[in-house]
Amino acid sequence: MLGSLWRFAVRTAAGAVALWVVIKLIDGISLSLPTTPLYQDGRYDNVLVFLAVAAIIVVLNATVKPVLNVLGLPLTILSLGLFALFINAAIFLLAEWVSNLLALGLSIDSFGAAFVGAIVLTLVNWVLGPIIGLLGAGKD
Repeated sequence: MLGSLWRFAVRTAAGAVALWVVIKLIDGISLSLPTTPLYQDGRYDNVLVFLAVAAIIVVLNATVKPVLNVLGLPLTILSLGLFALFINAAIFLLAEWVSNLLALGLSIDSFGAAFVGAIVLTLVNWVLGPIIGLLGAGKD
């Protein structure tokens, strides 16, 4: 149980870093802070919002993405794997919807921005993969 929680925490922290990179690089993706402070005087709200949105993405990748991968398997095979990029973009858009339900402020302007953002998010997570593995949060 503790190992699963550790893996979730490390993946969420890495996802927050990846999300920060995506927001810095892609024009159509932004993250706004809530109007009321989340914690005390609001000094750490930026970090908390990044971690919360990253946690949403981690949970969606663990629950919804496998279902979409199975449903989209024929198209993924026909497109030689390129349809998986559309699934990643759909997960990113779903994360925007969930974060807006929770008033966390992730905003994605278009599907194109989500598509490119999902690619950058995947690449940054891939680069952070060895660090995640060293911290003991790799795949089981």
